[in-house]
Amino acid sequence: MVFYLIGLGLNKESISIEAKKELEKCEKVYLEKYTVDFPYSLDELEKALNKKMIFLKREDVESEIFILEAKEKNIALLVYGDPFTATTHSQLIIFCKSKKIPFKIFHNSSIMNSVGETGLSLYKFGKSCSIPKWSENYKPTSFINYLKENKKIKAHSLIIVDIDITFKEAIFELEEASKKEKFSLPKKILVVSKIGTEKQKIIYKKISEIKNEEIEKPFSLIIPSKMHYLERKLLNQ
Repeated sequence: MVFYLIGLGLNKESISIEAKKELEKCEKVYLEKYTVDFPYSLDELEKALNKKMIFLKREDVESEIFILEAKEKNIALLVYGDPFTATTHSQLIIFCKSKKIPFKIFHNSSIMNSVGETGLSLYKFGKSCSIPKWSENYKPTSFINYLKENKKIKAHSLIIVDIDITFKEAIFELEEASKKEKFSLPKKILVVSKIGTEKQKIIYKKISEIKNEEIEKPFSLIIPSKMHYLERKLLNQ
């Protein structure tokens, strides 16, 4: 019996042929859905995969208990994008090894590599960071430190936006955090929305202009650093 950790990619039909074949062997199929706003409905995903899914909460995945089922039956955990864009999944493999549970991993495209479509070189990206959802008593700005570090080495910054944050909220938090941490944002930033799907948008504008755009989830922000002329040429096109 095997535990399959499967990356779904960015679209509902982006799963690899190899992974889909293995999925057919699984008696139970779990889906992690707490870390992303899917660009399609989960009903559409079930139809595309021809599998009924069991949705897991964060605590369910982090408990690792469900993996023990793989001692008696083939089970799969489906993850949006690639399994290893989240550190939680590395821990799942450590758990499998500790319990001597056979496992197999299927990689796929994710936000980490698909941003190359903007024209920016993947080799020139620095540390990625995330914007958390603010509340009245919780307004962390530490993610700005990553932007500062990347700027020092002339690296681009990919900003992942936490689930439940609207585009306007993300821009507001970015600007407010930058003011507090005395970080100068560039005149123009990049926004990628629903990348890898038919409805993807790649927008490169001044922050003052981009605020008025209607941006659908999931989306991410990119703070570009100094660009090679080929990067600039591709981006401007």
